[in-house]
Amino acid sequence: MANQTSGETIRYFSFLGIVAALFCVLGVRLFELQVLQGNEYREKSDSNRIRLVETTPPRGVMRDRHGRLLLTNRASYSCWGVPRELWNDRAGLELLSGAMRKNTEFVRQNMIKPFRSTFQPMRIERDLSFGQLSAFEEMRDRIPGAFLELEQQRYYSRSLAAHALGYVSEVSKDELEKFPYARVGDLVGKRGLERIYDEALRGVPGRRFSIVNAHGQEIADEDKLDRIEPIAGKELWLSIDADVQALAESLMTGKIGAVVAMDVRNGGVVCMASAPTYDPQVFAGRIDSKEWNRLLTDPQKPMLNRASQTMYPPGSTIKMAMLTEALESKTITPAFTASCPGHYTVGNRTFKCWNKKGHGSVNVYRAIEESCDVFFYKVGMMLGADGINRALARYHFGTKTGVDQTSEADGLIPSEAYYNKRYGPSGWTKGFIPSIAIGQGEVLVTPLQLCAYACAVGDGKVWKKPFLVSGVYDPQTKTLQKREAPPGEPLSCSPENMAIVREGARRVVWGGGGTARRQQDEDCPIAGKTGTAQNAHGDDHAWFVGYAPYDDPIVACCVLVEFGEHGSSAAAPIAKEVMRAFVLSERGIDNPPISANLATAE
Repeated sequence: MANQTSGETIRYFSFLGIVAALFCVLGVRLFELQVLQGNEYREKSDSNRIRLVETTPPRGVMRDRHGRLLLTNRASYSCWGVPRELWNDRAGLELLSGAMRKNTEFVRQNMIKPFRSTFQPMRIERDLSFGQLSAFEEMRDRIPGAFLELEQQRYYSRSLAAHALGYVSEVSKDELEKFPYARVGDLVGKRGLERIYDEALRGVPGRRFSIVNAHGQEIADEDKLDRIEPIAGKELWLSIDADVQALAESLMTGKIGAVVAMDVRNGGVVCMASAPTYDPQVFAGRIDSKEWNRLLTDPQKPMLNRASQTMYPPGSTIKMAMLTEALESKTITPAFTASCPGHYTVGNRTFKCWNKKGHGSVNVYRAIEESCDVFFYKVGMMLGADGINRALARYHFGTKTGVDQTSEADGLIPSEAYYNKRYGPSGWTKGFIPSIAIGQGEVLVTPLQLCAYACAVGDGKVWKKPFLVSGVYDPQTKTLQKREAPPGEPLSCSPENMAIVREGARRVVWGGGGTARRQQDEDCPIAGKTGTAQNAHGDDHAWFVGYAPYDDPIVACCVLVEFGEHGSSAAAPIAKEVMRAFVLSERGIDNPPISANLATAE
């Protein structure tokens, strides 16, 4: 009997021990879940119920010098997804990929997998087409991990000045270090003003919370939680004139080259056109790979900004700089004359003048007016390589202008040190000099540099740094931060010598033997210099640089037409039309239609 009672007692206490142990395990587990891992599970629970969405701010717009929109934004739908939910929902991801016209495995492995452990929504596709939008709406109940957001996309209403304004595109992995404020999938400026002023243009993202149901559909905004509105990007107010820019681009249709015009009074860039151009709208969303490859492989290189990124021999356009240096250094006097028989010989090499019959006796005015090569062969030999270098350096050739553009080229102006380094002290002779004295050989410049040079000759006193942004406007504070025009750098030339150079430039158009005398226009009297640059790959390139009105300039212009052969016929008519449009606009006079102007020019 005693043994029976003892056995029951053991079983009783054993049962109690087991029950106690189970409660202990349950208590430890509850402590672990509620206390030790409470925050983690609370976060997961909230993520399933409350969705945090980052709201993209409208990117800052760009306006021309009259306040007209050059670049703005438009509303469009983007598709967002929660990576963790999509990673665990193969059926939903397959439906989503189909709606977005994407390969399911590509989306899963390349877009979702790197972020598969997070509930933070990410953008799957931006700027949805009508077909993508319709397909998604039809099956959105079956894709709880994805949703739509209304966002702002770049909109190039007139597609003007594509190279100068630049474009935006999604930041690449390699660029994330350059844009520390950007996240994967964000749009950032890639080129031009979009790139240089990206931080000011992009604004500050906002955020909002929404409550979603079991299907991932939003059922309400969570008003009790903080909501931060996005802050719009700042506006750029430019020196560009939209009408002049449109005219320049229309005049370059079907040609290869560039047109740059500057306001002589302050250095502001009035137009910067590069031809052929491209439609920057293709970069506003996700660019199609075929379109991207087409742009990259186009032999005419439409993505290249020929105004500031490409270097060419300037040809005879630099003869005004040569004459300036020759007079200022007193290498020649204003009474100097040179005889031109149509050729000039240095050692065993003969250099020809463009006028094979020769110009006869040429003074400083006729040298510019008729662009006598022999005159400048002789002046170049008197100046030497370093003197020619000084002539070009006076007008800031050989260095970047500092314009607010990306990848600006330096150009090249040779000197004795340059030749010694490249060929060795005994590897070159004075026979190199005649070519660089007329802007051939190693001399290389950009159209923008030549426009700044024409601007300096027109001003007669200082060289001005070109710029495109004249002010930054903050729509939040409604304040405008004006950007003062950079101070001009003195040319260090006497008024008398500059008067000679400017008179020569005037006679190019208004003299009896001027190389651009067909561009005479009483409404807009221009002065300038033609140029033809030898081209080893085909017909010569055509140049014209000038300013207007010649007695009180307000605008300067440079036109390059690749393979145009002659500056007087291919480039000068375009420059005259561009300067005329700006001058008449400043006077409040309507400019005749482009077709009528061209008919007159021809």
